[in-house]
Amino acid sequence: MEMFKLSFALFTLQAFTNAQLLPKEAYATVPQLILSAGYPVNKYRVTTGDGYILQMYRIPAGRRTARRSDNAKGKRPVLLMHGLMGSSDNFLIMGPDKSLGYMLADAGYDVWLGNMRGTVHSAHQNLTRQDAKFWNFSFDEHGKYDLPAMIDKVLSVTKLDKLFYIGHSMGTTTFFVMMSEKPEYNKKIVAFIALSPAVYIGTMKPFVQLLLRDLNLSNRMRAQGIYSSEIVQNQWQIIAATCMGRKIEENMCVRVVSLLVGENNAESMLPVIVARVQPGSWQQFEHYGKLVESDVFTAWENGFNGTIRPYNISNVKVPVEIIYGENDQLVHKTQVLRLAEELKSIGVLEDVRSACSCPNWNHFDFVFAKNVGKLLNIPLVKDVNRLYNKYNS
Repeated sequence: MEMFKLSFALFTLQAFTNAQLLPKEAYATVPQLILSAGYPVNKYRVTTGDGYILQMYRIPAGRRTARRSDNAKGKRPVLLMHGLMGSSDNFLIMGPDKSLGYMLADAGYDVWLGNMRGTVHSAHQNLTRQDAKFWNFSFDEHGKYDLPAMIDKVLSVTKLDKLFYIGHSMGTTTFFVMMSEKPEYNKKIVAFIALSPAVYIGTMKPFVQLLLRDLNLSNRMRAQGIYSSEIVQNQWQIIAATCMGRKIEENMCVRVVSLLVGENNAESMLPVIVARVQPGSWQQFEHYGKLVESDVFTAWENGFNGTIRPYNISNVKVPVEIIYGENDQLVHKTQVLRLAEELKSIGVLEDVRSACSCPNWNHFDFVFAKNVGKLLNIPLVKDVNRLYNKYNS
């Protein structure tokens, strides 16, 4: 026992020591990230219809034009939305010439970075983050309340009628929920690019399926007054520091990530990724578990064991481009193609393609691969140009 205590103490000390070595991207605020990269930034608060307060960030100009003018007047807006346990910084932390937020700004777009309820960039008018009711949401509420409110904010500020939308993972789920439940938002979207769309997910890795289907863990947590993963939020930097330790510790981190999302040695900022993981509600995970269990893109409807009510994807009327990863173990290629066929049948599929000719491209690589700028985002910016010119009449 004494040897165990000594080993644990040494491990913790090493982790804290490594924590001092974490790069600034691991702990900087979003405005700090943007400003230090040489871009201007604006902040906006959005209040949803059910009282959540969401922080949005805006990059109104690129590095090369900001000195002349940081005014976004006349520029075309693009809204970027993160995935589960992510936030707006997902589109920034790889830095200029790599991260999509910066590359779109340099291409002349008015870039808006959204944050869903539950992230550290959110609050509530009447509830604290310690209240159980604060965490009573899934991606259903993201689609019904959060995304519509952020779209309305962008259009109100820019005084434009439409914006371009790009989502990753849950950021795509949210879009399809919104269009199912609020089809009037079709008229506010030029086009939609879906990065690893998390709609049909029944063939994800068995280990992840098991985690999503098992209600025992989340129910035990609720019974102890723990309503979200935020309880361990302060521990993520220690865990991240471990990933910067000895080779054996680094390999352990890589193995855990590979177990969840698929193998790829192209990721270069694993400690930063881990350090910036965002809190999630248990209900978010349970809702995805319901999708796995039913193999249906279904609403929450009275919970995990409640009614299966498919979201109405046929309500989507805007052009959709889908991009998938060849080694994505969370949203498998076969399931993406299933969604593509459904969108094709209703006449809105613009294109479906692989992220790159990379057999190891996984779920995280859409935002975190060390070569994401060259392999994914340069072609992606060209796609935005093409679709904006084609459909923004």
